[in-house]
Amino acid sequence: MSRKISLGAGIALAAVASAITVSLTYVYAMNSFNEKMADVNERQAMYTKLSEIDQKVRQDYVGSIDEKTLEDAICTGYVAGLGDAGAKYYSAELFQQYQAGLTGKNVGVGVTTVQDEDGNMEIVDVLPGSAGEKAGLKKGDVVVALDGKEVVRLTYGEAVNKLDGQVGTTVELTVLRPAQEEGGTAETLSFPVTRAEYVQRTITSATINGNVGYLAVSQFREGADNQFNTELSALLKSGISGLVIDLRNNSGGDMGIMSGMLDVLLPAGTMVSSRDSAGTVEVEYTSSANEIGIPISVLVNGSTYGVAELFAADIQDYKKGLVVGEQTAGRGEKQDIIQLSDGSAVMLSVAEYLRVGGDAFSGTGITPDVEKSLDEEQAALLARRQLAPENDAQVQAAVTALVQQGAAVSQLPGSSSQDASSEPAESGESDASSTAEGDSSSEPSSEAE
Repeated sequence: MSRKISLGAGIALAAVASAITVSLTYVYAMNSFNEKMADVNERQAMYTKLSEIDQKVRQDYVGSIDEKTLEDAICTGYVAGLGDAGAKYYSAELFQQYQAGLTGKNVGVGVTTVQDEDGNMEIVDVLPGSAGEKAGLKKGDVVVALDGKEVVRLTYGEAVNKLDGQVGTTVELTVLRPAQEEGGTAETLSFPVTRAEYVQRTITSATINGNVGYLAVSQFREGADNQFNTELSALLKSGISGLVIDLRNNSGGDMGIMSGMLDVLLPAGTMVSSRDSAGTVEVEYTSSANEIGIPISVLVNGSTYGVAELFAADIQDYKKGLVVGEQTAGRGEKQDIIQLSDGSAVMLSVAEYLRVGGDAFSGTGITPDVEKSLDEEQAALLARRQLAPENDAQVQAAVTALVQQGAAVSQLPGSSSQDASSEPAESGESDASSTAEGDSSSEPSSEAE
């Protein structure tokens, strides 16, 4: 049995429904308006405070103000206040240097340094053909002053940045050169260095333990994928039984370059995906079905960052090898560079990278399948690039992991026949990024400057 609704009742119900809809829309609009107004009010309060500080400084400050330096410092502070470890402000000059680094060409002295126990800069590598080599700098020299300013009175990052600059400009390095022979005395020398373009090495290739391929990647920059694949092809042709890929102290780089290396190691599938703040997942790179079929070990440590972490995670997730070493840094954010109108730029985290199963690793890092740490002495040697593979506990643990995967290694770790004569051959063109970030077990280091 059905009931008929009168025309008047129908109109009344429609009016009520309409009123409810209007009310809900009004409430939503008001909430949205209030949120926006709160945001506007907060920003206005920030601008007012900054204006008040500026007014007081210009009224009472006894010193002089460099407007450009002040502006850059304000922008740097704003970005730092986001609490985003991956965010960074670049002045116009620094952004030019950053862009040059992406192509593998930089301008500067062309040396790689670590911070020594006294806070000075120890040179651990002088790049062939660099301005530093031409000026006479040597591996083992300790930089104690730059243009007359003591390094220990600067932050390490500031000292590193002073090594870069415009082509043709000069920086004077005061160095302490250790005694060249036993019983000798150290010398204090001065080297005026005219900054010039240099190319940073990023790929190190060698055969270790008789028949094990070894590829170390310091960063993922332009050209590194071609170099990696060229060196890998040569190692495969030589008949290696397994491959160790060393990503320790790798500060990251370009995701596309990394994917170009990883593609030959994985079966067909997703290599790189990310999730933005709205929860949208984007598949950015996929691998083709052209994987090589040898055991693989990937070495990582606490200074393995971002792109390098995803490399290790993919090897682990696709069960293509074992990850050996220490927990990685946990910097899995995707970052975009936004160039501003005056040539400066801001780097912001806009999404987080995901493992194959959909899990993010930002803040947690990648846990190795085989955990192995270096002692303090070995860590110091690694930072100075003086730790030979046969004496490197993590490298040898990676070789053992190859054996566990079925590799017929001819010289087993710890055996008397283990080759102690192999020296890595460095090759490749890369960027030269500076970093004072370091593994907690090693000294802070910087790539070539």
